[in-house]
Amino acid sequence: MPAPGLSGMVWVIDNIASMVEHFTTAATTDPISALGVLFGALFVGAASAAFGGLALGGLLKPLLPDGAVTRQRRQRP
Repeated sequence: MPAPGLSGMVWVIDNIASMVEHFTTAATTDPISALGVLFGALFVGAASAAFGGLALGGLLKPLLPDGAVTRQRRQRP
């Protein structure tokens, strides 16, 4: 008898494998579909990177001292 959570993991792995298969089929249908898949991946990747940067900045800001994030202007002699 498999572990209680194991059957759920099998479904996740099976879904990921079928997702890759579907995306491959969509990307290799014609050149316009390949461009659509490429631009969609770039759009999602850029949005994820922007959100990750904002989230990381939000998590790190309370850990840094106040002087570390503000720039001091130097006085001219």
